Amino acid sequence: MDDDLPTDFQVIVVGTGMVESIVAAACSRIGKNVLHLDSSDHYGGLWASYNFDGLQKFIKEVNADPKRQQQVYNVSENWYIEKDAPQEEEKKEEGEESKEPAKKVWSQASFAAEYRKFNIDMTPKLLFSRGPLVELLISSNIARYAEFRCVTRVLTWLDGKLAPVPCSRADVFATEAVGIVEKRQLMKMLTSIVGYNEEEMNNEFKDWNDKTFKEYLTHKGLTPTLIHYVLFAIAGGDNNMPCLEGVRECKKFLMSLGRYGNTPFLWPMYGSGELPQCFCRLCAVFGGVYCLNRPIDKVESKTVDEGKTQVTIASKSKTLNCDHLVIGINDCPKELLSDEPGERCDISKGVFITNASMLPSEKEPLTLLRFPPLGDSEHAVTVLEVGPATGSCPKGLFVVYFITNKVKDAESDLMPYAEKIFHMGPGESPDDRPKCLWSLVYNVADTSAGAASGAAGVHVCAGPDAGLDFDRAVHQAEQIFKQICPGAEFLPRAPDPEEIVFEDGAAPGPEFERGDEEDKQ
Repeated sequence: MDDDLPTDFQVIVVGTGMVESIVAAACSRIGKNVLHLDSSDHYGGLWASYNFDGLQKFIKEVNADPKRQQQVYNVSENWYIEKDAPQEEEKKEEGEESKEPAKKVWSQASFAAEYRKFNIDMTPKLLFSRGPLVELLISSNIARYAEFRCVTRVLTWLDGKLAPVPCSRADVFATEAVGIVEKRQLMKMLTSIVGYNEEEMNNEFKDWNDKTFKEYLTHKGLTPTLIHYVLFAIAGGDNNMPCLEGVRECKKFLMSLGRYGNTPFLWPMYGSGELPQCFCRLCAVFGGVYCLNRPIDKVESKTVDEGKTQVTIASKSKTLNCDHLVIGINDCPKELLSDEPGERCDISKGVFITNASMLPSEKEPLTLLRFPPLGDSEHAVTVLEVGPATGSCPKGLFVVYFITNKVKDAESDLMPYAEKIFHMGPGESPDDRPKCLWSLVYNVADTSAGAASGAAGVHVCAGPDAGLDFDRAVHQAEQIFKQICPGAEFLPRAPDPEEIVFEDGAAPGPEFERGDEEDKQ
């Protein structure tokens, strides 16, 4: 590979995270000569999805590498089931039938046996149905590389139990959780929020700039139950959420209702880690070159003829040159960063694998739970539950993700919430809660603010944030692309294969692939 790899490219991208992959695709799409490298043997970085075996490897790598621990730390993995499967019961006497199939008893060994059926995300996120990423996937035609499922329900924690959140107008009027007067209040509030454009919003709420969204909802006369629904479940906020931010989040939620399903959200089949790979696929289709297992040893930026910048990379004893280097913040040498990111709030994350859904449903649910803070000083917690129909886990299991801003550490921040909805101890669950079979909690350094590069021609990409969607990553990728290709269109529509016209009129592939009628006779 070293002998065949050219040394000069217009754009070199280091890291296959979400921002880097979108930039690589956008540059390749308009004809830029792109080389895309990653020091790992897989795509995605901290945006990746792993099968269960790959996740175990990731945990070992983090625990063994002090450099990785600057990004991922406080890692704690726990099993709540036996190592080996229990002995099978004696066979029933001949002719005796079981009334219902026995529920599978999971062991650590059975997890290992079905490891390929897991797709566990490091950065689980949803897409708003009318959000920037969905619009980009459609307009660029990259949507054809991915499949999605609708989130079937939004839940909240209210009065000590899980409760469904009425999302649509029909849901609001069907719910028995609020009275008829409250329903009218709620509809009036939500209708007014949807009607504001950005200018009207700024004018309407100019006197609320230093007040919270909760204060505004209270001022509008909403009851405590309605405030709970709007603040925690729809806006996804906490008691300190600024007023204008709460209004914008509500509008974002409401504008995405009804496009694809009963909730505003989509989940990528096989996990969020599929999405960076979709952009990598487009980059490769338009000529991008890919090299995994390719760590960067050194980066230098210098000015050459006519003020043009040249960035030189040393990788595996080979020197590579480019006009623009796009690099993930965790891969970027510290000396190339002109400033450290500003105030940061690291992220607490958890993955829990359970033997049933957190709230039973007739059909397999795909759930967003927005958990309000349990204490005054804590943040709200976002919970995503995905099942076998999403390609995330074997039949009979659910994967549940917990995400919040770090207060103390991942275990302290998340376990009190998990214990509300799961049985975390040994043995069968003594109540209606599903049994947790395995858990992983960890903290991730917040690099979502990014950092400016102090070197010409070097563009630094931010890492994942604690937000529910990909909006921040899409916005940053577009900004970097505009710096590299000013005036160029950001990810114009890619043609479908059948739309491609070859100059010499020949069809792709050898003759026998064309399916001509005379060949079939």
